[in-house]
Amino acid sequence: MPETLEASPDQPVEQLQPSALPTSGPELAIALSIKVDADARRIFQALTEPEYLEAWVSMPDQAQGSLIVASKRENGYGLDHWRAGRVVTSISSSFLFRHQRKMRLSWRNLRIADSAESLVDFRIRGNFASSILELRQTALISAENFLWHHVFWHRSLASLARILRAM
Repeated sequence: MPETLEASPDQPVEQLQPSALPTSGPELAIALSIKVDADARRIFQALTEPEYLEAWVSMPDQAQGSLIVASKRENGYGLDHWRAGRVVTSISSSFLFRHQRKMRLSWRNLRIADSAESLVDFRIRGNFASSILELRQTALISAENFLWHHVFWHRSLASLARILRAM
């Protein structure tokens, strides 16, 4: 079983703690579940449209004055973290499938040494004023990659939940 991060749907993302489980191989995985005060359509838009991604994505080393730029790419999007006039983090993703309640992306952080392509799965449960967003990222092959993405998803999903709650 891979190493995971898990939370109940009612637990705020800011309070999540990692729980290490035995692994059967070198692959690490992240699994999160969060309650989001929005319907499935709005969550889907936030997960797929570059202008929405820029609003909630939060990089682990993001500082005051840095900028996230999301760009639409063939069958996916890119995320670039700019600081002091240069790109410090660059993520490339493409949709393997994309439906309103379930999607899978190939995902790669181009700025982490030895970063291999991983898979990110999103599932949206519920529909009206409140939904559960589940994330699972698999095929993380290094501790550095796992730790970077652990912080990335915690910060980003917390930001997504706050933004959608305020709308």
